[in-house]
Amino acid sequence: MEFKFKIMSFYIRILIICSISYLSCSNPSTQNKNTQEVLKREKQKEINFNIDLNLSDYPEKLIKNQGMENWEEFKNLHNLFNQFRNLDFRNVDIEILKLSKGLKKLLSKKLPKTFEKPQIRSRLKVVHMESQKSYYFSKHFKNDSLIPSLKKLYKSYNAVISRMYDFEDESNDLDFEKNDY
Repeated sequence: MEFKFKIMSFYIRILIICSISYLSCSNPSTQNKNTQEVLKREKQKEINFNIDLNLSDYPEKLIKNQGMENWEEFKNLHNLFNQFRNLDFRNVDIEILKLSKGLKKLLSKKLPKTFEKPQIRSRLKVVHMESQKSYYFSKHFKNDSLIPSLKKLYKSYNAVISRMYDFEDESNDLDFEKNDY
């Protein structure tokens, strides 16, 4: 009987030690943080990213008329904007970084002579600034900030293309006026 009692007390001690160690190892604050992170990720997945990012068509005719068919930096940038519209927005920060790099590369070099104007360069800088703002909002995710920021990014890029067309129209008007005299 005494032997059974010793074995029984041994098992009870082991059970108590295991219970205490289990309870001490499970930290409720860590579990709470992990749960909050999972909920945040799930909430981001639920957000409707079905937004329409309007992008002006690539100004192929304009580029051709100006004899700049080999302006690869601008062509690549436009392709990045076009691809970005069709991507899943869960990894938006990576795609915005690609856009920002493309803009930085474009701004680091001289633009073609026709477009090396303060009006075009400053608009490209605005697009770069908007890409940086969008990147910030993608990291510090705020649904009410990211989507409007992306729309502003596309609007500012479309303004660059529009201004490029305006320069062509202005130069054509000047050529027409020169021919009148």
